[in-house]
Amino acid sequence: MEKHALALVTGILCSPALAFAGVDDLAETDFIKNSSLNFGMHNIWKYLDEGETDKRNVHSAWGQGLALDYKSGYLADFIGVDASYYGVIKLAAADNFASRGILYDDGGKAKGFNKLGQFFGKAKFSQSGVEGNLYGGWKLIKLGALTTSMRAAPNTYNGWSGDLTYDAYRLRLAYVTQSLNRDSPDKVNFMTSDGHAIDSIYTGDVQFKTGNLTALYFYGESEDYLRRNGLELNLKQNKSLSYGVQIYMTQALDKWDSMANNKKDFDNRANHYAADMTWKYNGWTTKGGLAYTDANKEGGIGMYPRHMSKNSRGTFNSMTTAGLDYMRDEEKVLSLDVGYHITPELVLGINTHYGFFDFQGQPVKEGELNVYTLWKPASKKLKDLSIFAMIGPGRTYEHKGTAPIVDHHGNIKSADSFAAEFRLDYKFNIF
Repeated sequence: MEKHALALVTGILCSPALAFAGVDDLAETDFIKNSSLNFGMHNIWKYLDEGETDKRNVHSAWGQGLALDYKSGYLADFIGVDASYYGVIKLAAADNFASRGILYDDGGKAKGFNKLGQFFGKAKFSQSGVEGNLYGGWKLIKLGALTTSMRAAPNTYNGWSGDLTYDAYRLRLAYVTQSLNRDSPDKVNFMTSDGHAIDSIYTGDVQFKTGNLTALYFYGESEDYLRRNGLELNLKQNKSLSYGVQIYMTQALDKWDSMANNKKDFDNRANHYAADMTWKYNGWTTKGGLAYTDANKEGGIGMYPRHMSKNSRGTFNSMTTAGLDYMRDEEKVLSLDVGYHITPELVLGINTHYGFFDFQGQPVKEGELNVYTLWKPASKKLKDLSIFAMIGPGRTYEHKGTAPIVDHHGNIKSADSFAAEFRLDYKFNIF
C-alpha cells in the first residue's frame, strides 16, 4: 500500500512537465505559483488527578508542537503534492504522561519527536458538475468512521482516499493500512485489543447538504474486527436555533469474538444515541444534549468503543466526548455547555456532564463541571492565534478494566478527579 501511494507522488515529481521544464518555466506553473507553506505552533499542557483504579494517579504532560504544512498547486490543473512535517519538544512530564497523548513514550521515558506526518499525491477533476479528488500516501483523514485527533501533533494514516461532489451530494471513501499516532514518530499497524494485527480499515460516507439541513451516513470496517454504521443530522431552524442527532452502531466481527472476555468493551453490539440543541442569543451560546448507550457485557460494565482498532481514531461527535466516560452500558447522560462573549474576542463558559445507570441493582453516577475560557484576537495580524484554558472537578467509579471495584459492604466505590488543560495555537503563512 505505501509503495503504491509513494508511486503516485514519485510519478508526479518525475512527470515530463516537471522533468523537462526550466527553472524559469517551472516557477511560472500553477504547481509553484499556487503553492503555500504555513508554519504552526501548538503549545499544550494536560493534567489529570484521578483515583479510578483504587489508588491516586497524576497524569500530566506539556509539549510544544511545531508544524510545517506545504501545499502545492496543480500541475496541468490535475496533479500535485502536499507534505507536513511535525516536531514536538518535551517541556515537562509526570511519571504517568503517556495517557495525555502529547509526548513520545520511549520505554517509559517521555521524549519529544519529529516526523514527516503527511506526504501524499493528489489529483483532481471536474466534469459536467461533478468534482472529484484522489489522494494517495500519508494524510490527515476525517471521513466515515475515521478521524484525526490533535494534541501537539496530529495522527495521520497511510492509504488511499477520495471524494466526489455533485450539487448537494458528496461521496467520500478511504482505505488505510497504517498510522502515525499523535504522540509518536513510529509507523504502526492497526491492532486488536489483544495485540493481533488488523491489515486494513476501509470506510466511506455520503452527505446531503442544503441551506438548513445536513445529513451524513457513514460505514466503516476494521478487517474482521469491528463494523460500524453512523448517522449524523444537523437542522438549522433559524440563525439562533439548531438541532443535532448522532447515532453510532457497532457490531463485533470474528477477531473481536475470538478475544478473551477481559479484552472486550462489549459482547456483540454497542450502540450510542445522542441528540442536542444549540441556542445563540446576544453573545450567549447554549448547547444542551441527551445521550444513551447500549453496550451489554457479561461480568462487567460494557462500553461503547469510539475507535475502530488500536492505533486509529474513531468518528464521534456526540457531546459525551470526555475520555471514556459517559458511554457505559445503559448510561443516560445530560450534557450542557454555556459560553458567553464577554468581548468579541473573549469567551467564558462552563461545560458539564452528568451520567447515571444501574449495575447489578446498584445506582452508579458520574459527572464533571469545567470552567473554560477562549481568546481569539480580532487583529488581522493575529487572526490565527487562539488561547484556551479549562479546569474543573469530576467524579466516577473505581474499576479494574470493565469490572467495578466494591468495598467490604459490596458497594461500588466512587472516585473523585480534577483536570486542567491549557492550549495555545498560532499559525502564519510563509508564502
